[in-house]
Amino acid sequence: MFARFLLQIGALIVAVSLLPAPTLAQDTAPKEAAAPKEDKTLKKEELDQLLAPIALYPDDLLSNVLMASTYPLEVVQAARWVKEPANAKLKGDALEKALEKQDWDPSVKSITPFPEVLELMSSELEWTQKLGDAVLAQEADVMDQIQFLRDKADEAGNLKSNKEQKVTKKSSGSGGGKYIYIEPASPEVVYVPVYEPTVVYGSWWYPAYPPYYWPPPRGGAFVAGFFWGVGVAIVPPLWGWGSCNWGGRYINVNVNKYNRINVNNPKITSNRWQHNSYHRRGVKYNNNKVRQKYAKGDIRGGQKNRLDYRGHSGKQVLKPKDGDRRPGAGTKPGERPKAGGDKRPGGGPKAGDKKRPSTADKKRPSTSPKKQPSSGSKKRPSSGSKNRKSNNAFSKPRKSSSARQHASRGRSSMGGRGGGGRRGGGGGRGGGRRR
Repeated sequence: MFARFLLQIGALIVAVSLLPAPTLAQDTAPKEAAAPKEDKTLKKEELDQLLAPIALYPDDLLSNVLMASTYPLEVVQAARWVKEPANAKLKGDALEKALEKQDWDPSVKSITPFPEVLELMSSELEWTQKLGDAVLAQEADVMDQIQFLRDKADEAGNLKSNKEQKVTKKSSGSGGGKYIYIEPASPEVVYVPVYEPTVVYGSWWYPAYPPYYWPPPRGGAFVAGFFWGVGVAIVPPLWGWGSCNWGGRYINVNVNKYNRINVNNPKITSNRWQHNSYHRRGVKYNNNKVRQKYAKGDIRGGQKNRLDYRGHSGKQVLKPKDGDRRPGAGTKPGERPKAGGDKRPGGGPKAGDKKRPSTADKKRPSTSPKKQPSSGSKKRPSSGSKNRKSNNAFSKPRKSSSARQHASRGRSSMGGRGGGGRRGGGGGRGGGRRR
């Protein structure tokens, strides 16, 4: 009987030893051997969707929008700056002079004469960041798809010269291909088109990727798919320095004009646009290759002047610089005064205040019995002494601080003004889906 039991135990041990390896070991091996995922870039249908509302802008304005989209926080800052009453009145040379004091990229400065474009980029911040990421990671693809969209509008019979714009087809580069150029009809005034993509480009070819769409301003209406607002007077120093090299598939810059706008920063020497990570202001790059290319400068720029933002659709809070003390600004909330008392300008102790002796006025009494004052020497004032005052942090209720407050949160999307916002497809203002 016992021998039979031992045989059964032995058979069980052999069976267990023949079982497959533990599941954990099987799961771990493939993970260790897995290759890193490649950075995702936008497909053509996604680029068409993203570029639809701006592909028909005049070339010089379009190039500035593409460059500025890579600096989203400076766009937000500039949009708020132009809303200030004193700045909203600035035009021409006065505007150029005021912008010299701002540490923004020239592309951002050059959009300030177009407050509606700037406001749209600030309000639609998610779209702006997505556009900037595409420009940085796949600039050539962006340029190709803009020309593709222009060809679509041309084929639909909706891209023609008129009193607002001049449309021409010219060769660019050594390839000999024809490209569509869009310029202002007048050398002094720029008209920015607002249009319905599903009308202007014809029936949209990607139902799963309806185009982004900006409605006209309140009170405006589309005519044959377009809305032309009031023309914007050109500010010569801020205009005509950025352009699209369609054949080369990149953005060109006029070095001399760029350096004049960028007066307080290092000069450039190349006429091919290069992203400046300093003006990124610490916003992360969503593509690993792009991040590796600009990470060092991004950290340096972010440490010097980092702007904090939270939320989407323009709902950010710009963080004021630490140590900022404007005239009249008091102590920061929760900040305790430094040792040494009141540091008000010209302020000594207030009338009636007793001067608290510093530790340097008298020598510290020795612990020697000879020199120790007797307990009957000077009487220490009791806690009931009348009107004893001090200038320490707890002697009186603290006044509320007038330190610099956070900037106001961004306004809601421009789309709200026209009953819309970002939407796609449908050919009408109510069609498609909200993105």
